[in-house]
Amino acid sequence: MAGLIIFLLLIVWTLYGVLVSMSVSQADYDVLDTLENGVEIRGYPEEIWATTVADDQNSAFSPLFRYISGDNEKSEKIEMTAPVVTTAPQPAGNDSAKGEKIEMTAPVVTMDTDEGMFMAFIMPERFDMQSIPKPSSSLVKIQQIEPRKLAVIRFSGYMSQGSYDKNLKQLKEALEDEGISTVGEPQLMQYNDPWTPPFSRRNEIALQVIDDRLAGA
Repeated sequence: MAGLIIFLLLIVWTLYGVLVSMSVSQADYDVLDTLENGVEIRGYPEEIWATTVADDQNSAFSPLFRYISGDNEKSEKIEMTAPVVTTAPQPAGNDSAKGEKIEMTAPVVTMDTDEGMFMAFIMPERFDMQSIPKPSSSLVKIQQIEPRKLAVIRFSGYMSQGSYDKNLKQLKEALEDEGISTVGEPQLMQYNDPWTPPFSRRNEIALQVIDDRLAGA
């Protein structure tokens, strides 16, 4: 009986991960080339990011989460074409929830910088720099990201320093073998909430490509 219960719980957990992943819109891109180690060269269109820099990941996540939960200068409520999907429960009794609700688009982007932990939420495509609600907090900045090429390696499981280092090494090796140059720091892109099972999780490490010889250049 205990084994059956565990089996059923695993099924429910798996279905949860699938349903949540299907319910979150994802950043658009085109695959331009595929290299060894499953590395993809992708072309990304112009995007709008809500960004912040903090001492650690939790401190960076909080103001961005408050922003997409309504901590912005618009007081108008709008109907959503997709559910609001976040990686943490919405705070109860928060007055800022009177603002406009914005669905979070996967992925969340993080990078280590000299100033601290950089984190960005990619905004839905329906917004432009004129229509995007202004953050109420000075900690959150709105940035327009120009079209770019990224070399990306994808892997599953829970994020750890070991898995990050291993996959970053494989990404760099694939690029070195092809003579492809990059610029900037690695970007970590995570697509799932904390409750998605490890085998259904999608993690990616990206480096910006500056080699004009690639397809689509």
